[in-house]
Amino acid sequence: MFFAKTRSLCLLFMAAVLMALTGCTRAGNVTVTPTPDRSTGVRAAMGKYNQCFSQMNADCTASLFAPQGQIFNTGIIRAGSPAAIRNYLNQSFESAHIDSLISTIDTIVLNGDVAAVLGTYDEQGTDATGQSYELKLQYVAEWLESSNGQWWLNRLSTVLLR
Repeated sequence: MFFAKTRSLCLLFMAAVLMALTGCTRAGNVTVTPTPDRSTGVRAAMGKYNQCFSQMNADCTASLFAPQGQIFNTGIIRAGSPAAIRNYLNQSFESAHIDSLISTIDTIVLNGDVAAVLGTYDEQGTDATGQSYELKLQYVAEWLESSNGQWWLNRLSTVLLR
């Protein structure tokens, strides 16, 4: 009789545990709705910038900047509007020729309609005297997304690594 009661209690306890586990499993089900990966748009915009820059096309490069866009070189502001950026780049492209530019994107951070892109450039070129040079630069690019989904470059800053 004792064993029958113990067996019944044991079965009752196991049934209660199974019901509790089933309830926990069902309560733990969460429906996940994936959010669209907006980093692909930022990546494409950064790719367009790199293409324009490596082709030394100041008009194309400047057209990617927001009206208040700024370009910095080693922490010093060089230009502060698309027209000023165009002039700055034209002067830069006249004093040196980019032979090759390899760009990497290390990190993209999205916060609302702002994206920060961190990466590096490996640039090989020829200066105005005909001397070859190699540069490794780190860059930070801040992009702003407009209401129509287009990304505009707000700030670009480069720092020489070697």
